[in-house]
Amino acid sequence: MKKIVPAMDKADKIFMYLYKKNSSNQSDIARELDIPKATASRLLSSLVELNYLTINNKEYSLGNKFDYFSDKKEKYSLVKNIALPYLEELSLRFKETFKISILDKDKIRAIASVESSDFHKISVTDNSIFPLHAGAASKLLICQMDDKKLNRLLPEQLPKYTENTIINREELKKELFKINIKKISFDNNEHSKDICAVATPIMDKSNTIIAAISCPYFSPMWSLEKIEEVTKEMFKACNEITKRLNYFNNLG
Repeated sequence: MKKIVPAMDKADKIFMYLYKKNSSNQSDIARELDIPKATASRLLSSLVELNYLTINNKEYSLGNKFDYFSDKKEKYSLVKNIALPYLEELSLRFKETFKISILDKDKIRAIASVESSDFHKISVTDNSIFPLHAGAASKLLICQMDDKKLNRLLPEQLPKYTENTIINREELKKELFKINIKKISFDNNEHSKDICAVATPIMDKSNTIIAAISCPYFSPMWSLEKIEEVTKEMFKACNEITKRLNYFNNLG
C-alpha cells in the first residue's frame, strides 16, 4: 500500500469524524483524532477556505463542496432514470442500440444503454468512454464550449481513428459551431470504421446541453428515410426527457 500524505490522512479523518458527529469544535476534533492543536487549526482553516467545511459558532461541519459533489452525481442518476424508458422504447421500435452520454471532465461517458435485440448489433456497455472529438454524442456535448475551454481540452492535432476523423482543432470548431445551431450531430465513420451515429441533446432550463442520446449504426444499412425517422423520434424523446428533468429539478 502506498504511503498516504499526512495532511490528506488527517483531512480524511476529519471528514469521517464530522460525518458521524454532524458538528464539533476544534478542541474536540484535535483531541478525538489525536491531531496537534496547531496542525488542526491550520488544517481546519484551510478546509473552511476551500468550502470542504463550514464553521458556525465555533462548530465545524461538512461544507457546501460535498453538497455539490452529491448533487452532480444525483443529477446524472436522475437523467439516467428518466431517460432509460425512452431508450428502451426507441430500441424496441427500431431494433437498434441507443445510449445516453455525458461530459465527464476530459472524456465522454455512456451512463446507460439499451442494446438492439437484433443478432447483428452494436454493443455499448455502461461507463464506456469515448474521445471528445470523435463521435456524434461527443461533438454534441462539447459544441457549446467556448474557445478557451476547447483549447484547454483539445490539442491542435487530434488523434486519428479513421480516415474520416477530424484531426485539426480549428476544423473541429467549425463543425461544432454548426452542430450547436442545429442541435443535432452525426458521426460519419469518424470514431470506428463502418459505424455511423446520430445524437440529439437533453438540455436544462437555460438550454445548456447536459446529456445526449445517440444511436450508433452500421453505415451501409441505413437509408436517408430511416435516418430522418429515427432522428425525429430521438428529438421527441429528448424533449420529453428535458421536460421531466426540469420538472423534478423545480421540485427541489
